[in-house]
Amino acid sequence: MALTEKELKKMVKGYMEENSPELADEEPVISEESYEIPEGVARKLGVSLPKSSKTVKVLTYKKMVTAEDGAKLPIVTRVTVDEDGNIIKTTGN
Repeated sequence: MALTEKELKKMVKGYMEENSPELADEEPVISEESYEIPEGVARKLGVSLPKSSKTVKVLTYKKMVTAEDGAKLPIVTRVTVDEDGNIIKTTGN
């Protein structure tokens, strides 16, 4: 079941409120990435896999903050979500 962009943002916003509240109100940039196992890798592994690719959505949250010394620091968190709406991975600082 593919999620609409609105549903995706709402679901990830709940996750961000729990895990990274300082970024929860930021508007994410949504990109789509596709992953597939290259034919050469499958051949080296000696496996025959059906041609399939996995598509995921990556929501990137960014915010600039000012440190005590006046330096501007970016805070970035990326949330990777699969086609079914499951959060696969989160990275950030």
